[in-house]
Amino acid sequence: MKTCQLHGALWCFSFLLAGSLAIAGTSATPDARREPSAEELAALIESLGDTDYSQREAAASQLTLLGGAAVDALLAATEISDDLEVALQARWLVDGIPLNAPHDSAEVTQLLERFRLQDFANRVQVMHQLLRVENDAGIEALARIVRLDRSTSGSRIAAALLVREWQPDDPFWGGICKRILTGLGGSTRPAAELLKALCAFSQAEVVGSAAGSAGATPDEAAKIRARSLEKIAATLAILERTGDAQSPVDTLTGITGEDGSAGLNETMGQIFKRCQIQMLLAADRRDDAVSEVTQMLKASLEADSADDDQLASAIAEMLIWACQRGLPEGADLVAQVRPQLLDSHPRVGYASALCTLARKDQPQNQARAEELADEAFDRSEDDIAGRLQAAMLLAKWGGIEWANREYRAVIDDPKTPSAQFALATILFSESLHDQERESEAAECLRKLVTGRAERKGRGEGGQEPILQQLGRDPRSVKSRMYFFESCAALAKGDTIAQRKALEDSLRAYSKDVDSLIAIYKFPDNTPEQHAKSVARIKESLAHIQGEIDAVPDDTNGYNEYAWLVANTEGDLKKATQYAKHSLIQSFDSSSYLDTLAHCYAAAGNRAAAIRSQTLAQRQEPYNRTIGKNLERFRQGQ
Repeated sequence: MKTCQLHGALWCFSFLLAGSLAIAGTSATPDARREPSAEELAALIESLGDTDYSQREAAASQLTLLGGAAVDALLAATEISDDLEVALQARWLVDGIPLNAPHDSAEVTQLLERFRLQDFANRVQVMHQLLRVENDAGIEALARIVRLDRSTSGSRIAAALLVREWQPDDPFWGGICKRILTGLGGSTRPAAELLKALCAFSQAEVVGSAAGSAGATPDEAAKIRARSLEKIAATLAILERTGDAQSPVDTLTGITGEDGSAGLNETMGQIFKRCQIQMLLAADRRDDAVSEVTQMLKASLEADSADDDQLASAIAEMLIWACQRGLPEGADLVAQVRPQLLDSHPRVGYASALCTLARKDQPQNQARAEELADEAFDRSEDDIAGRLQAAMLLAKWGGIEWANREYRAVIDDPKTPSAQFALATILFSESLHDQERESEAAECLRKLVTGRAERKGRGEGGQEPILQQLGRDPRSVKSRMYFFESCAALAKGDTIAQRKALEDSLRAYSKDVDSLIAIYKFPDNTPEQHAKSVARIKESLAHIQGEIDAVPDDTNGYNEYAWLVANTEGDLKKATQYAKHSLIQSFDSSSYLDTLAHCYAAAGNRAAAIRSQTLAQRQEPYNRTIGKNLERFRQGQ
């Protein structure tokens, strides 16, 4: 943000100040021809809370005349001043500062204009979009929101989104970091200070690993990391003291998957604290990282909770997060402080089992992990919904075989209600497909297509109404079954059976996109067969477009259109726009990020494809299909 722009924006505020204000001649009043010192700015801002009205107005007038030179100090005062009058006056003075910069792209400029006009929830959605503008072009603007947004919550949410982007050894972070620092400018707001400390830490990592290639020795880089960690700790204390760092922000990280399940929401405080833990690990301070995780868990376990089920979900998620980063010790604390959670909530038992399994230091851990998993399985015997939820979580957490056992228990139980049976078979078949167990995936769906034999004599009707309630076209389920059969035939090298199964799939449901893609890519297609597949694709795209026009709020249609074009042929620019649109409604959905990555790859933008696919893998680290696609993009395939 250029000083002249900020000066112009703030100058207009002088016309809103009362009448003709005489500027008090105090020692704190800086010469307007030079940059004010930090002490002079602090004195002027303190005067905004003076008991003397004329002193308050004089300080406000002087700060307005200083323009951009005073902006960062004023914004910091809106958050950390203990004087309510000072905070309110400072906020009023900076209200209306433009967020855009002359070099912003048209897309970023449009998003910032929307941001200015929207309510809080929609402003958060715009932040999500800025985070995912192609080639990271919205990162600087998002950092500007950290610096300039008059709302403390807005500034900190923007910072939390940027903090979540950092992962150790992320090849894209260097470029992101430069954009962040440009956007932050001279901001001293707590959220900005935290981001600056993170950037300094991560840049020191690169310098240190290069053994002084940029003029800093590894020892000097280690000192930078240590100072950054000290700054992070101090800033976190300020954030906790001065506002809503611990308040849940439902729209910040809520992600709805294909199965309709919502991802666990993190609070801003959790995001910042988890970043600190990962920094400690990157600095080889594992013991300190374990200590921080233990404190977080202990605080949650010892807190009074009116909702025991919600607490169990939070504890299980925290255990898994720590375990995936090599910190599985937290399971011991759960058993010591609140063992009833293990006895009454299978998800906590499974999370503890995975933590125990990850600890290789004791030979009996494998057996103990299986024991914990068995106990969790047995506790769900009469809880079909609990079994289904456990299966979905285990698949996401990497406990694949335990997930398979839970899915089978739901599907094989004659008491399972029809809706849960249908959902379980669909989810389990997709999980088996990801595991490349194609014949089992097809057989799983066959149970849904043909109906459960043990319930046919009890007056149970067909599955069509249930599937429609779940938002599934019954024809698409049958088509998917045949697609899995084609995958099984491909694995065996039986191209005749593969083609037949694909034709069966498209007869059942002519716009099954994966079958259309597979038959389009068939290696021995004749010219006639290729022409037929192209015609089918065009017809299917027209059909999907019709559905989008009829129900424009349904993101699935946009995703299907983009996926089909990215993997065959068609209007790639439109497909990419559709892929981005689907992510507006389902922020960072792994499936939709995967689709966007394929669009970028098809357009030859390999770097963007790798970036999107990397983000998809972060959401589902144990999804084999996503992992294989990422490797293909890295290999330039």
